[in-house]
Amino acid sequence: MKTTINILAVSILGFLIQDTTLAATVSPSASLPGALADTPDTPKVPNDTQGEPAAAPTVSQEPGTPDPGAALRKLAGQGVLLRANLINQYARNTRGGVGQGHTNVGQFNIGADLNLDKLIGTHGSSFHFTVYKDYGSGLSHDVTGTFPKQQNIYKNEFPAWHLGLFAFEQKLLDDRLDVVAGRLGTTAYYAKLPTNCQFQNGDNCGVPRLVNSESGYSLLPSATWGLNMRYRTTPHTYIETGVYEVNPSTAASNGLDFSTAESTGVTVPLEWGWTKPGNFDLKVGGYISTASHSDPYYNTAGRSLGSFGGTARKVNEDRKGVYLLGDKVVWRPGADSKRNLAVFGGVVQQLEDEEIMKQQFLSGVVLTGPMASRPHDTIGFSASLFNLTDKETAFLRDSRAKAGGHGSNDPHEYSLELNYGWHVSPGVIVMPNVQYIINPDNSGMPKTAILPKNMLVYGLNVQINFGGMFGLSSPGGGD
Repeated sequence: MKTTINILAVSILGFLIQDTTLAATVSPSASLPGALADTPDTPKVPNDTQGEPAAAPTVSQEPGTPDPGAALRKLAGQGVLLRANLINQYARNTRGGVGQGHTNVGQFNIGADLNLDKLIGTHGSSFHFTVYKDYGSGLSHDVTGTFPKQQNIYKNEFPAWHLGLFAFEQKLLDDRLDVVAGRLGTTAYYAKLPTNCQFQNGDNCGVPRLVNSESGYSLLPSATWGLNMRYRTTPHTYIETGVYEVNPSTAASNGLDFSTAESTGVTVPLEWGWTKPGNFDLKVGGYISTASHSDPYYNTAGRSLGSFGGTARKVNEDRKGVYLLGDKVVWRPGADSKRNLAVFGGVVQQLEDEEIMKQQFLSGVVLTGPMASRPHDTIGFSASLFNLTDKETAFLRDSRAKAGGHGSNDPHEYSLELNYGWHVSPGVIVMPNVQYIINPDNSGMPKTAILPKNMLVYGLNVQINFGGMFGLSSPGGGD
């Protein structure tokens, strides 16, 4: 069985590298375990131990068959760790929202981590690069129009291979200071919890949806110039900050234009964290972005954008926000057991009014190993409350009236998900899920007479982590 899966994985990988268009059917993926999830390459998916560095999975081979991972493991030992992941997410809205229907969206990425210490004899140096390709379309983008995402793949509208990571990393001061510079994505470093990515929706993974949308962060695969610094103040605490270019033009490109001519400002995040891997995480942070953004209500003439149309007024005020996030393992059947029950929660608060949402409250629970015979499977439940700004509520009301409808969106929107993560084999996860959205907004499709009703969505998230399939281990410890 495992040999068959390995052969299938190699076939898929070769098919994708040839840049063949992917069919809109369910295809798998996952990101790398442990410390690799801390590198700015893939959406951060936690390992089975809720933050502990994952050991390389055992990949057994039938007698007399070749081990396709042997050469890769040898190469990793020499300092070249290859990575490849595929994520495919199907979602169907059966009722409510602006419309009903289904979509399939996915992302493939491939890259490498180069240990320069082993390769050229440096100390604490490494280089990382990753290329991405998105395919398909998102349910919230094309069908439901909601601010919450029913699929956490943020579809890049530019359908081509995209360089999303190209960065040099240097550890200093006995490895307490970690500096990364190059083409980076802000969301790879800040407002992340190990538990949050065991869901299909984009409310929590890899960072809270409000931070993704309204902080000025650069979102993978659309990386920008950045400098990131993390300093470990104690073995379990750190402070992290950086400076990131804001450049909207990078999304509609192949990522190879390194020019700053289209830059609109910079974002400066700051985070303090207290973390014990496999036990708990607490993160307090904030951000300020100097890039201009659009007023959700007024046009350039100072009138209602929803009623009179035109161009949204530019807001030159800095974007600011703060957040508090945490998770904790509250149960284990034994000290060395990978089975556990983890809870998480947090709040994100915008500090200016020219936004779609002003607050997000999030919470959830993940049970790893629901049965002793299935120690790696998960059962997850997440809930988010989004509070619309007064300006966005008024804009949607006016837009609806202009389209011939009536009524106002409830400013309190709830998004729920229940799922089961079936770990089919090392590196392969299948996650059926059901999502329910109460008082859905339609900020993505404002020109409609429809006042959206509650939504019921069915999804299927399938992931392949090729490194996990071939027994590749991460190059160091995680948070």
